[in-house]
Amino acid sequence: MKTLVEKITAYWDAQPCNVKNSLSEPGTEKYWNEISARRYLVESHLLDFAQFHLYQGKRVLEVGCGIATDGAEFAKHGAEYVGIDLSTESIGLARQRFEVLGLDGEFHVHNGEHDLSKFGEFDMVYCMGVLHHYPTPEKIIDNIYKILKPNGEFKFLVYARNSWKYAMIQRGLDQYEAQAGCPYAKTYTKEEIYNLLDGKFQVARIRQDHCFMYNVAKYKQGIYELEPWFEAMPEMMRTAVKEYLGWHLMCKSIKIS
Repeated sequence: MKTLVEKITAYWDAQPCNVKNSLSEPGTEKYWNEISARRYLVESHLLDFAQFHLYQGKRVLEVGCGIATDGAEFAKHGAEYVGIDLSTESIGLARQRFEVLGLDGEFHVHNGEHDLSKFGEFDMVYCMGVLHHYPTPEKIIDNIYKILKPNGEFKFLVYARNSWKYAMIQRGLDQYEAQAGCPYAKTYTKEEIYNLLDGKFQVARIRQDHCFMYNVAKYKQGIYELEPWFEAMPEMMRTAVKEYLGWHLMCKSIKIS
């Protein structure tokens, strides 16, 4: 019988995150560019969160890099980028992406729960949408702490319990991921984030954002059509939903040396 970690790995190997976010031929430059364009159109808050331009000449480790959509942006902006992931399939696609786009980066199939010191020291560790899919995030955070330089940054994103989407999940009207059968997922409160980081990182900023408001069937066809209940809302109301009931809880923290 598979362990939980083996089930998590198999799930992301079967369909790496966002691989279906382009209608172009997989693996082509157009395919990769369309995946990036869609990501930052629908989740534009990630641009403000990541602030890719700040890491030129800096060493950046992404824990749970997936197909390296954000990784490509770090590399384009001059970061010395290293990506790790449990999923062999995801790492293979990430390497292909960097090769097709002519980007420099380093990739490894590696579990963040295990020692990270062999990859060196880093100015910033980035972990977007990963910790909530792993049963012992505290072990990953311990390892991240050890490889960050003094006053290094740890930026991460987890799913928010106080959110529109979690309310829908609780009612059986939604699911955690686009593909069914996710073996493990957890939501977090701000208080739980402070507890996770206690003694290792000082929180610089926590904020909430993102509520997927589009009709899913149309979205899969590349058509951005709001669901009627969101369409009926004034823009100010939709913004409030994202800010106070958003699915993404984003934290920037600084290593306590």
